[in-house]
Amino acid sequence: MDKRLVFPVILLSIFLGLVSVTPANAQLRYQPSYQSTVFDLVNAVNASRVAHGLPAYGINSILMFTAQNQADFMATTGNVTHTGPGGSSLTSRLLAAGYPLAGDLSLGGFRAENITSGGENSSAQSAVDGWMGDALHQNTMLSPNLSEIGAGIAVANGRIYYVIDCAQPMTGGEPPVSTSVVGSGTTVPVNVAPIYPVVLNTANPEGEVIHEVQTGQTLWQIAISYEVKIDDIKRLNNLFDNNIYPGDKLLIKKEAVPTAAPPTGMAILEETPTAEPSATDTPTSAVAAALPTAHIPAAQRNSNVMTVTIAIIALAVLGAGIFAWLGSSKKETSG
Repeated sequence: MDKRLVFPVILLSIFLGLVSVTPANAQLRYQPSYQSTVFDLVNAVNASRVAHGLPAYGINSILMFTAQNQADFMATTGNVTHTGPGGSSLTSRLLAAGYPLAGDLSLGGFRAENITSGGENSSAQSAVDGWMGDALHQNTMLSPNLSEIGAGIAVANGRIYYVIDCAQPMTGGEPPVSTSVVGSGTTVPVNVAPIYPVVLNTANPEGEVIHEVQTGQTLWQIAISYEVKIDDIKRLNNLFDNNIYPGDKLLIKKEAVPTAAPPTGMAILEETPTAEPSATDTPTSAVAAALPTAHIPAAQRNSNVMTVTIAIIALAVLGAGIFAWLGSSKKETSG
């Protein structure tokens, strides 16, 4: 390259770098500690049903609750088991949560549960693929006698736990009348089985809805009760798994705080109308006069001014450099 071109090229590079710099707000994106969600698990099961000519399972909120509870219990204990807290069976947990289970309850009713565990990066699809490998687990997913599903996922100590609860509700929709349920080893009286309702809180003066976790409540149950996404609660509270504990105070959501009206008699400042550009205005001033700058955020206005200022300075430096280069070139030619 001609050495006379080096200086202009450097100036042009500096100019392009300066004008391309724009302020940006750095935002940390929430990344969950695992890829799959409960809906991925449900979708994978339903894809298998459709592929076998069966209707997709409907999602039931009670089954979502019981499945998530079992996933949390397995993650807490580190055991992959169908037996829940207090030695409870699947049937007893469904009835305790208020699910209107159909079938002969002395035989457990029309319900089935699949559970599994794997490395933290194990996907929901891999769990379903594993269940398809034997007739018993496959029947849970492909049963023509069941119609509803719930799913749960929990992570602890580098392992992920998957649960699906599938069942058939009674036609009338009312929970069955029973004083006890015979499960796989333990009888749990329905009238003393634990049910953990969520009492909804309202926003505080700052517009924040805070919920204090009570014994037995799960993150999924709280999200359903407040009608928010579980991932939103985890993002607001910097949670990277589903583990919550009694006494934890969770920020559920932030609501807009209404602006108080000014007291009676207080003067209200009004925006001064922008003057119309005159015929003698330059094109630049006419455009500036037409812009409603009062409605542009201050940070943006300052950013625009800074960008324009930098561009003008860079152009001046570039022009001076080119002028000097032309003069130098002319002297060399004359010599």
